[in-house]
Amino acid sequence: MAAQEHLSRVTHRSRLIRAVFLALFVGAVFFGIGVIYKLGNEVRNIQTAEQSDPLWIGSQLQFELLRLERDLGEVALGNTPAEAATLRFDIAWSRINILKEGKLSRLLEEFQIDRSVLADLEATFMALEPRIQGLTASGLSDEMRGQQAGTILTELDGFDQALREFLLALAHAKNDAMAEFRTGMLSLSRAVAYLGATILTLFGLFVFLLMIELRVAKNTENEMRMLAQEATSASRMKMNFMSVVSHELRTPLTSILGGLALLKVRVGNTVKDESILKLLDVASRNGDRLLMLVNDILDAQALSEGKVSIERKPADLNEIVATAVESCHVYAEKLGVRYRITTTDEKMITLTDSARVTQVLVNLISNAAKFTGSGDEVEISVTRNKQVARIEVTDHGIGIPADRQDDIFAPFHQINPGTTAGNKSSGLGLSITKQLMDLLGGEIGVRSVEGEGSLFWIELELIPVQHDSRTASLVPAA
Repeated sequence: MAAQEHLSRVTHRSRLIRAVFLALFVGAVFFGIGVIYKLGNEVRNIQTAEQSDPLWIGSQLQFELLRLERDLGEVALGNTPAEAATLRFDIAWSRINILKEGKLSRLLEEFQIDRSVLADLEATFMALEPRIQGLTASGLSDEMRGQQAGTILTELDGFDQALREFLLALAHAKNDAMAEFRTGMLSLSRAVAYLGATILTLFGLFVFLLMIELRVAKNTENEMRMLAQEATSASRMKMNFMSVVSHELRTPLTSILGGLALLKVRVGNTVKDESILKLLDVASRNGDRLLMLVNDILDAQALSEGKVSIERKPADLNEIVATAVESCHVYAEKLGVRYRITTTDEKMITLTDSARVTQVLVNLISNAAKFTGSGDEVEISVTRNKQVARIEVTDHGIGIPADRQDDIFAPFHQINPGTTAGNKSSGLGLSITKQLMDLLGGEIGVRSVEGEGSLFWIELELIPVQHDSRTASLVPAA
């Protein structure tokens, strides 16, 4: 009991420790997920800014605008074809569109850059587009083309300075973003370091506590092993003591029972006082019970020590059943119980120890009679299913509670202790029966409903013979 309480306390403490570690581990996992998520966002933002650098594209727009102004000046002087200015205009406009759409537009919004210069430049380009395209018209004279190019060049004046201010603001914003990223990375690196230290600490504590738990479990195992050895030794001493006592009791008991039977015969016709005869009956009946208990103890001891031998010979189960029922007739008569037998007309030949099978059946049949009311009957049937013979013993007694049916074959287990009046038993009969069936290579089982009765069955393999069955007539107990 003390070992069980100690084991229970250790188990409870281990569960509590595991729960604490689980909570810490879950917290560390969520903390790590948060760190990784934030780090991922920062890295994605910087990657987007680096892969689609708005500062570089803005610089390219400024360069293209300067080249456009230069080409327009050359067109006004008549030194360059109008097609060059038209191409440069298209390239500059594409730069404007790139800055105003997609990821770059979102980046400029995140950087909080004043993008009005881009809107003004786009509006100007939209207004200038027809006139730029008109520079390449075939009917336009060189003088008129030069005047128109000069007018366009005048309208673009001032955007160069505005673009410089835009690029300067963009450069400052990018530097601030990179500085913020570096600061964030530094704090995240510290968080990652703390997370790593936490995980290592948890792992070290887990290993330490695991070693402690293993040590405690080993000590508990040793204690349980010692207790099991002590229990086994005590059980062995108990069985040895009971065996010695039983051996010492069987000889005098046999003499006492023989003397009682002889005394009853000699005085039965001469003594007129019926109370004396009742006393002889009580003494004889209790002597029989005591002798049965002694025999059960000796059988249980022999089975536990492996001293029971099995002699397998061909035997007819029908004959074995008839012999077992006949052996129980006197016992059934005293209880007012009848037996009804159902057998087959074919020989149910099995290779087994007929004496041991008879012992098994006598136990089952006598138990059935014990728990059956006076005037009722016990049914014994022999059936065949292919190469397996099944013997069933059915009573209509008090039945077995469902929660006790799994333990009825355990030693010293009584089905309904205190309910069988003068028919109490040692609790060894069914245990001996189960062990004998295991030695015989057969099966044994039970089906029972409390208040309706029980059905015990055994199964043995048959030697192949021709099958032809019938039902025998009622065999009375008396």
